[in-house]
Amino acid sequence: MDGEIGTLTLDRPDALNAMNPDMLAELPTAASWLADRAPLRALIVTGNGRAFSAGGDVTWFRQGVEDSSVDLPASVRHGADVLHQAIVDFRRIPYPVIAAVNGPAAGAGFSLALMCDLRIASEEAFFAVAYGRIGAAPDGGMTYFLPRVVGPARALELLLDDPNLSAGEALERGLVSEVVPAAELMDAARRRAESLARKAPHYVRMCKRLVAQSLDNQLAEHLQLERHGIADSMATDDLRDGVQAFFAGEEPTFQGR
Repeated sequence: MDGEIGTLTLDRPDALNAMNPDMLAELPTAASWLADRAPLRALIVTGNGRAFSAGGDVTWFRQGVEDSSVDLPASVRHGADVLHQAIVDFRRIPYPVIAAVNGPAAGAGFSLALMCDLRIASEEAFFAVAYGRIGAAPDGGMTYFLPRVVGPARALELLLDDPNLSAGEALERGLVSEVVPAAELMDAARRRAESLARKAPHYVRMCKRLVAQSLDNQLAEHLQLERHGIADSMATDDLRDGVQAFFAGEEPTFQGR
């Protein structure tokens, strides 16, 4: 953590940050702390080494395939439950979450990148659904987030065709908002995080919440949420400071009060 900008690093570099049971077990604790207690205004998620994350650890699956004493469906069902619990908490984070995709993001690693609010990719990154290559069904929110990023038809096409998308191709398809040289990735992510961290926390929190709920709500119901959101903002010191700064021709400094 550096001031109000936090960094979460997936840290199994020798395994391309593939998720095994030990890594999965750590994610819910981290996610709930980040959502409920972290004194942050923005978070960067990245991978250690040359990968963002290769997804689920295939050696974990191999053990279940080769050892009849291992109940692989039960083991993976539990692992997915733990991962999904973490993703629900990650999505409760009230401040911007930026994926700094430094290398391959495949399978559940791709899902984790999609889970983030924004994605910035290194020129060395690539994205792959990958599940179907071993006959596995997608998880990690892949079929929830991908249609919301690129639309249902294009999401299904990506799932079925399962190409390796370069960073440039991901940019063309709207999967990432920026592609930068590898050496500049974390600086670019931090600049974006610092810019977003200057915004009023109530505004950011409500933007995230309202957009996330918009596809599931009826219009009248959603307008009520907007009504209460803007009314609640009127009770914040940030709103008062923002109005005063507007009429003074100044930039407001939002404190989150």
